[in-house]
Amino acid sequence: MEKIDGPFNPELMDILDPFIEWFFSQDRTKIKLKGKKDKKDFHTSEDYLKTINKEKHIGFPEVTHGIDLGMNIEATPNHYRDKILKLDNDLNNFFVSKFCAVKMYYPVGGYMGWHHNANCPGYNILLSYNKSGNGFFRYVDPKTKEIVTMEDEPGWTVKVGYYGSFKEPDKIYWHCARAYDERITLGFVIPDEEFWKMMIDDLKYVQ
Repeated sequence: MEKIDGPFNPELMDILDPFIEWFFSQDRTKIKLKGKKDKKDFHTSEDYLKTINKEKHIGFPEVTHGIDLGMNIEATPNHYRDKILKLDNDLNNFFVSKFCAVKMYYPVGGYMGWHHNANCPGYNILLSYNKSGNGFFRYVDPKTKEIVTMEDEPGWTVKVGYYGSFKEPDKIYWHCARAYDERITLGFVIPDEEFWKMMIDDLKYVQ
């Protein structure tokens, strides 16, 4: 996984920043969260990773605390839906992509447990917002097997990389995320490498 440094394309920020400003002005207690908080950050720890049955893991996280605002749009308050659908449409128009795969909201103490997304392989772009920067993305390097933690920064961060399929055991990409402050992640998975590279170019600010 690679971090892309800002500043980012102003046209992209004109989509992202108004949504974030609106979202965090709402009463988020109305959102129906999935899962529960865990103790001592267990589900993003190496100890939890060791308990997962690697042979039977299907790709999705087995435990989370938060909600995918896109996948569970019917579980969100009515006034959220139009905003989320508009965000989806605006981002897809900007990137000329088919869809934004993930719109994950993490409350304080939210997390996404270890998983690998081999059921949805491809090149990915992750746009994450954390006001304080108090959170992280963690992964296992497929080559070195080293566990790497990428700390959030205040505001927006962008990460890009590749999720391998079940047919690419040397590229299986175990990863997880945790938020000590509220966090939103917007994720794209793109099958075509060249199109993925063009999307990365589009999000960068060129003077």
